[in-house]
Amino acid sequence: MAYTDSERLIGEGVKTQIRRNFKNTVLFPMRFLGLNTACEEQLKIEQKFTTHKIIKNAETNKITFSLTQMGTEHEFSVEQVMGFYLSKLKDFYTVSGIPVSECVLTIPSYASMVERQALLDAVGIAGLRCPRIISESTAIALRYGFFRQKEFVKDKPRTVAFVDFGHSKTTITIAQFTPDKVKIVCHHSERNLGARDFDYRVMQKLAAEFDKKFGDDPMESPRCRLRMMEAIETARKRLSADKEAPINVDFLLNEEDLIRSLKKEEFE
Repeated sequence: MAYTDSERLIGEGVKTQIRRNFKNTVLFPMRFLGLNTACEEQLKIEQKFTTHKIIKNAETNKITFSLTQMGTEHEFSVEQVMGFYLSKLKDFYTVSGIPVSECVLTIPSYASMVERQALLDAVGIAGLRCPRIISESTAIALRYGFFRQKEFVKDKPRTVAFVDFGHSKTTITIAQFTPDKVKIVCHHSERNLGARDFDYRVMQKLAAEFDKKFGDDPMESPRCRLRMMEAIETARKRLSADKEAPINVDFLLNEEDLIRSLKKEEFE
């Protein structure tokens, strides 16, 4: 979600304006669900990847996001921001001729009851009803089994491992399937291990090189970090197929360019 001088943006429109409006842009609000001022360690991790102002209220123990529109500062709870996003999805389906009043949502398997309740509160803000919240791991296993029921043998369960390495987290789930049921054997999650962490390590390395060469640290500028992360993400994806990828950011800081190539061996 983002605020410009004249409107509130949600969805794709947010990404196109983040460079020039990073202070008023909220990215990945789901990562903040259920967090409060007592979650200092996790908040520090999330703040590495955020550019907007986070307000910690010592009296209520809650955190809010501070955004400015036309000179006026607004504070939003995490649930409100998630509610705005769900409202956008609801409107999308309504315009498409599919009116929606209920939704079933997934949530990471490591989520606490506080996080689940926060998601339910966001659903309520969006004017929706959520009859059930399902673990992402369970949802993946159910989807797999639904389309393969005829392949399973009753007396010989099929054991499958699902590895979900995402943008900010990693989850591994092991499930067993028979024609009439699925059993979750175990699952394990790393809340803070994802592609963004790889990108951040690369950014730290390149920023140190830039600082040594030009005497300016781009890590101190949110705009510079955004531009670097964007270029590094593009390069990382190219390394899936190529042995080397360029990382070029023109006029990164004080009219100096970041020009670098990243080899797959170096990245690994």
